[in-house]
Amino acid sequence: MIGGLFFVALSIFLFWMGWRHWRYRDEDTISLLEAGILKATGEEPMPSTRTDRVLSRVQAIFGFLLGPFFIFVGLVAILVELDLV
Repeated sequence: MIGGLFFVALSIFLFWMGWRHWRYRDEDTISLLEAGILKATGEEPMPSTRTDRVLSRVQAIFGFLLGPFFIFVGLVAILVELDLV
């Protein structure tokens, strides 16, 4: 049961990250950790390269594909645990 709930939570996280990457794919964004480091050092963030933009789209696609897959795996694990399958 715990494994199934873990997979469902993982799938929600992956789908949310895929949505987030797809929504902001054309904007130059940085993580909170990178922003903190840059603020402490006084540096400016480097501009996004073509590789950064391609990888952002790839991460979004993987989130959209793996999110529903792990929902399925989690629901099957929960149903097996409850002896409904």
